[in-house]
Amino acid sequence: MSLTVVYIIDMETTATQTGGETLPTIGTGQEPNYHSEIRKADDFAIDTRDRAEWYLRKLAEMEATEARITAQAEAMLKRLRGDRERFTGRFGAQFESFARGELARQGGKRRSVLFFNGTAQFTSVAPRLVVESMPDAITTARAVAPQTVTEEVPEPVVRFDKAAFLAYAKAHFETTGELLPGVTRTEGGEKFAVKFTAKEIEEGGQDEAD
Repeated sequence: MSLTVVYIIDMETTATQTGGETLPTIGTGQEPNYHSEIRKADDFAIDTRDRAEWYLRKLAEMEATEARITAQAEAMLKRLRGDRERFTGRFGAQFESFARGELARQGGKRRSVLFFNGTAQFTSVAPRLVVESMPDAITTARAVAPQTVTEEVPEPVVRFDKAAFLAYAKAHFETTGELLPGVTRTEGGEKFAVKFTAKEIEEGGQDEAD
């Protein structure tokens, strides 16, 4: 029967001896530095059962650490999103009004206002058709555009090509003025958004020429 001895200093495991062998210490502190400790164990090989158990134990520790960090991050993001919603509810309309004033002072030709920390952008949005009810849209597609619906057997899996169906619905609306069941038409107008990256600004549309 082998004897396992764990030495503890300041509540941190610093070495583990199994059958007289000291195993590498990896990630035992409050803030594990796995990369640094793994480099120290370069000459260590998994060639005994004890070492295999040590390997699995460290993996389990890493899995638990990942789960804990993920849970904490999700909680922090949830709180942040709530704070952002309250913040924009308090100041968002005021900022949009100020940005409109800035556009007017610039002469009204540009559709965005550059600030150091971001960009206020106004874009024109055309009316478009969207799926309002997926079940109704699929039922309609089966009847009038069966090429947009694929049903796999024996498993009851339905693959719906929404883009193709909406293209069909748009052509039908432009020809007859009628909306197909399951589809609705959004109103066009002006959309206001705050952008923080060059890519977001580019995707949102270009300013009008001076």
